[in-house]
Amino acid sequence: MTGITDLSSNTHAVRLVTPRLILREHRPEDLLPLHAILSDPSATWYLPELHKAELCETEDYLRKVMQDSEKHLRMRYILAVELEETGALIGSVGLHVIDGNTEGAHYGLGYFIRPDLWNRGLATEAARAALDFIFAGNACRVSAACLAENLASRRVLEKCGMRQEGLLKKHTWHDGRWKDCAVYAVLKEEYIGGQSDVP
Repeated sequence: MTGITDLSSNTHAVRLVTPRLILREHRPEDLLPLHAILSDPSATWYLPELHKAELCETEDYLRKVMQDSEKHLRMRYILAVELEETGALIGSVGLHVIDGNTEGAHYGLGYFIRPDLWNRGLATEAARAALDFIFAGNACRVSAACLAENLASRRVLEKCGMRQEGLLKKHTWHDGRWKDCAVYAVLKEEYIGGQSDVP
């Protein structure tokens, strides 16, 4: 169906399980559900760089994500987010190395969820699982940024235990004007894994 090679033989694949979700490596059959999300302007409104108008664009993106998952020294993890109950792909969560050495690494965090499932705590659940995973490894710091007006994303980061470190004025060109960007971060020694007491 696609030109994407099945990498199911990956011996170091990541699979994370939460009460409602499974975070796993992407696979070829994710193409159509992933494209349905990435081609939706509302889903990518705050992530215009991820918007894919054509199926071939999503196919190219998915191929690169899957190739990354095969690398022994991984610089990024882009994990599919699926509902545990139905197996439906509903989004993605990503971690990428910003800086690092033998003492540890600083990662950036990102995520998106299908719009019809917003406001159910799923992005928070996925992001927490990603933070638990990366802090159990070599991460010493994780940061994330979003437009200051994106209150839903800011709330996700706060519920994950991240703190706002700054507000970059007129930092990002979006929707025809310069907008402020809020920067969040959490250090390994500050992070409380799971944050199970916060809905």
